[in-house]
Amino acid sequence: MRLNNPQDFKRCFQNGKRVKNRAFVLHFVKNGGLPARFGVNIAKSKIKKAVERNKIKRVAREAFRRKHLEGLDIVLILRNEKNFNQSECSILINEVFDSLKKNELLTNKNN
Repeated sequence: MRLNNPQDFKRCFQNGKRVKNRAFVLHFVKNGGLPARFGVNIAKSKIKKAVERNKIKRVAREAFRRKHLEGLDIVLILRNEKNFNQSECSILINEVFDSLKKNELLTNKNN
């Protein structure tokens, strides 16, 4: 499912946790047991061409689908376009999702 509502994005930013790598930040917050929802925010000022922005979004949505996450609202943001390389797009996105999985496993063990 997709995260479309601006209030949901705001809730992820204000109340959630985050994981990051050299190019992306992943904000996430628990959504009360609902199916996981995912939103992507890539600024036009960072990636000028719409084709490249859409490619990142497609790769990110596919990575999200393959991770089988439950009970989270997640927002992916491109934070540093200088460290982003189109050829490494899927590697960087999978890396940040793997960090999220590890973080979730650690918090679930502690609870």
